[in-house]
Amino acid sequence: MKNRIIGFGLLSLLLLTSFKTADHNKQVVLMGFAVVELFTSEGCSSCPPADQTLMQLSKEFATKPVYFLSFHVDYWDNKSWKDPYSDHDYTDRQRHYTQLFHAETYTPQAVFNGKQELIGSEGDKLRALIKASLKVWPSNSISFGATIANNQLNIKYDLHSVTDDDLVNVALVQERATDKITGGENNGATISHVNVVRAFKTVSAKLSGTAQLTIPSDMAGKAFRIITYIQSKSTWNVTAGNTIVISPSRIITVSKSK
Repeated sequence: MKNRIIGFGLLSLLLLTSFKTADHNKQVVLMGFAVVELFTSEGCSSCPPADQTLMQLSKEFATKPVYFLSFHVDYWDNKSWKDPYSDHDYTDRQRHYTQLFHAETYTPQAVFNGKQELIGSEGDKLRALIKASLKVWPSNSISFGATIANNQLNIKYDLHSVTDDDLVNVALVQERATDKITGGENNGATISHVNVVRAFKTVSAKLSGTAQLTIPSDMAGKAFRIITYIQSKSTWNVTAGNTIVISPSRIITVSKSK
């Protein structure tokens, strides 16, 4: 049996947004963070502007701890066009947010740090929220490494602190996707996406813990991004995030000892 592991430089990378040193009187804080979840669909004619907004913002904040995720919902799917990235679990995730916010469920809908919702194409509002959040020291931090065995992605993470109310989300995202639409409201259009969520797992948080995801078959051997973030079980507020990119050139294949 063969295992693939992420090269040492990547595996050992700890992208802490905030942590305390052994001297408890000192704290190293790089900056705040932001997590933007966009609920979108290729079957919705209002969604392409939001997809473009997310793409633009991802470029603007490429060097900052800002984490963008495109969740494709399934309630726009029909015989005319089925979004290839849609998942009913993502629809359920959006509806849980709207229940918490006492808001309508619609597309394109963005959720910022699990705290508020807004129209996904409102780039100026999202930009202002991100800039403000980057100035706020995070209350927690998450670092992680990854290994790959066959089609399984294994995550090992560490938190600065943990409570019974904490959850850890792990998302495998496809950094870029472009599709020619041949049906539905966007018939004839070519739509591009950024950070499309292809696999997602939520686990109860531990100070040090693990999570596993199945890599989609069409992503095998391709580069992808992993985004992890800590979320409150009760309020769904997000308290920290982190990311690494898994590149085929950084993956080493080794034989597993028997």
